[in-house]
Amino acid sequence: MESIDHYKYPGEDVLINEFDCHDAKELAVLEALSTGGNLAYLQLHPIRGKFNFKHLKDIHRFIFQDIYSWAGKVRDIDISKGNLFCRAQFIEDYAVTVFSDFYSSCYEARKDKTAFVKTLAKHYGDLNALHPFREGNGRSQREFTRELCLKCGYILDLTRTVHSEMLSASVLSFDSGDNSWLEAIFKKCCIPKGEYVGLQEKLTSKLLILSEDDADFELEKRLFGNN
Repeated sequence: MESIDHYKYPGEDVLINEFDCHDAKELAVLEALSTGGNLAYLQLHPIRGKFNFKHLKDIHRFIFQDIYSWAGKVRDIDISKGNLFCRAQFIEDYAVTVFSDFYSSCYEARKDKTAFVKTLAKHYGDLNALHPFREGNGRSQREFTRELCLKCGYILDLTRTVHSEMLSASVLSFDSGDNSWLEAIFKKCCIPKGEYVGLQEKLTSKLLILSEDDADFELEKRLFGNN
């Protein structure tokens, strides 16, 4: 017998939200619009933190504060996408392992891009396996990683990849512990600050944590028209 997902409206497959929207497709657009402004703000005003679990929670809270009452809070049910992510009862303990040397090891490797990318990919894979929130894990961990890269001297520009590529790499890492595809993505998306052309222009015109096909613009048009 399946456990009841108390994050959803009773008898519905829609997450309880601050808009009290009961339509899944419309909620997807409302979520994208409500979080988009917060993500844009973070491009120039990153969350200050120590790159620990609290830092990730603060990022999640900021991004999703307008749509979910549990923004920034660890889930208390198990979730899966094919395979089961970290069991809810073990999240806090596993987080200690995930964040123990996430930042320090990346910072130590920062002067050698190959070593930095390899280290970052390993930790990113672990963070993906943690999946501590009921929803919004991808956006939160990408922003967390972008901010960490900034501290290490890199711009993480995920507009250089596509969602399907990022998803496949995350699945490979999760299923087999093989981070080679994540390494390939970070190799092309982590650019040393000194080599990044038009930094300020790109920061103010793009959400660098979103791949080029993340947004479902056709869905938005169907719901709200072309205006």
